[in-house]
Amino acid sequence: MPVIYAHILEGRSDETKRAYIRALTEVSVKHLKCSPESVSIILTDMPFTHYARGGKMKMDELAEAGLTVEEFHAREARVAKESL
Repeated sequence: MPVIYAHILEGRSDETKRAYIRALTEVSVKHLKCSPESVSIILTDMPFTHYARGGKMKMDELAEAGLTVEEFHAREARVAKESL
């Protein structure tokens, strides 16, 4: 019975979270040979002010880039689609 904890930056839509949960479940079933019902997933929306890398809060990085949270996620989605 896998339990997956995922901390994600706030601002993603419920639709995006559902797709992520489906993908995590499918991968778990395939590689761990378990039933979908046995997979538990706990998503935690993490505020941008609670995440830092390289000594800098993510919120400050967004401000320096002139991006809102929504613009950041839209840009990340575009980059992900282009890499497929």
